[in-house]
Amino acid sequence: RERGVSVQVKLFMTLVPLSKSKKPQFELPWRDGLTVGDVLDHEGFFGDDREAIAAVVNSEQAAEDSPLADGDHVDLLVNLQGGASSSGASEGGAD
Repeated sequence: RERGVSVQVKLFMTLVPLSKSKKPQFELPWRDGLTVGDVLDHEGFFGDDREAIAAVVNSEQAAEDSPLADGDHVDLLVNLQGGASSSGASEGGAD
């Protein structure tokens, strides 16, 4: 059995309890056509949860349809960008 035909996946700590694997780091077997979206599917992230996740592949932000290569490193982070509709954070707000 050949080793090394895989991608390395790391989850931001707040995503670990929400994931299927419940692991902060794991290897996913690589296959031709594997994408970032497949990694999200594997970990059970769908809908709104999925929109709140930013994927970084080999230190560069990647889209869901980004193809993965054998040996890639995928980091799944909480996407802090986006609307400020429900967050209490504001920049330059009055005290």
